Amino acid sequence: MAVGMFIFSHKQRRKLFIIFLVLNIIQILIGCGMTSSSLYIIIAVSPILHTDRAEVNFAFVVTGLYGTHVIFHWIVGINICNKCFKQAHKKSTSNLFLLWSCLGTNTVLNLLIVSHFSRKINKHIARSIKQSISMGMSNYLQESMWKETIDKLQYSSHCCGIDSYEDWHKIKWLSKYHVDVKSTAVKEFHTDDDLTLPVTPWSCCKVDFPMQCLHDPLQQVHYAHMWVDEPKIVLDSINTKGCMMSLRKPIDAMINLFVLLTSLICILHVIIFIISRMLYTSTRNAILLEDPQGLAPGWIFGKGDCGYSGGKTLIEIMASPRKKVVEEIQVKTKKDSKSGQTSAPNKTVSILEEKQTNHSVNPTRNSTLLREAQKDEKSMEKSEMMDNSLPVTMEEELRKLQQ
Repeated sequence: MAVGMFIFSHKQRRKLFIIFLVLNIIQILIGCGMTSSSLYIIIAVSPILHTDRAEVNFAFVVTGLYGTHVIFHWIVGINICNKCFKQAHKKSTSNLFLLWSCLGTNTVLNLLIVSHFSRKINKHIARSIKQSISMGMSNYLQESMWKETIDKLQYSSHCCGIDSYEDWHKIKWLSKYHVDVKSTAVKEFHTDDDLTLPVTPWSCCKVDFPMQCLHDPLQQVHYAHMWVDEPKIVLDSINTKGCMMSLRKPIDAMINLFVLLTSLICILHVIIFIISRMLYTSTRNAILLEDPQGLAPGWIFGKGDCGYSGGKTLIEIMASPRKKVVEEIQVKTKKDSKSGQTSAPNKTVSILEEKQTNHSVNPTRNSTLLREAQKDEKSMEKSEMMDNSLPVTMEEELRKLQQ
């Protein structure tokens, strides 16, 4: 017994071919989106990081490679589509179609596995980024590499600290070699044994702030009272949001996009497989029935697939549809013959009236017009007699359908 069997005409098979082709193009575009999003993270986001660059690059190189697999696989699918519609009778088409379907299923399964673990990878990347920024802030004045990295991150992303600007007030990035611990300004802001002061780097400053940026009360001694009297102005002059959100936002977006695209690829793969099977089997069966332009059954799985020999033969499957078509033709023929008999006299009268009306100004032609109308009536009666004399049998109609 065939699974998911439908009978298609040649016109319907052409529509399946077009749908198959369009879905392949959509899959290629999805693969391009997957690859380009991965490249964006590698090129635009990864260079900002330092210690986690290798991990982020590895994760998105994997997703980018699977995107290229999707592109390549469904480019081949366009060729398979042409073969299923135009060369379904060849054994090579059957082998290529089977191999292509298996490779596509393997690609989709791998994408589902990577998509499942991408959430965990995202959490691990977030923890690594947080540790990396914290390390960079601690060594901000110790190593020039970290200073350059943090300044570039904060300036380009308009952020400050990890989660907020207050992280600079909590992390010990200033030492006794950078500030005079005995000065009055330090004693005024220094409240514990740890040297944590309300100082932020210049890269935390807002570019569009109309006044002087208030980021360091130790150096900006004349404005030191602003930290106590006008704290709102101090906060308005610097970026208060943390850099963690700025870094995580594109990565989270790309991970979510990867999961969404994987889901779409999986759904479209199932639809493409069903449509391609219908197209291939119907085209092949039409050739086996020696009627490539006629009706033929198509199925997902049926007789002749993978050595399966059960179920009805093609002749048995097509016997019922052809019988139905013949019955419809017989009914239509009888209706046409009946309507033709009743309408013939009326048609003669209408011809006479029309011609007499159009040529009433010329009485000499009326006799000629009457003879022409009578001649038309006789020819119609003769054709009806011939139609009624021809026996319409099942064998003749089947022979017409096969031709």
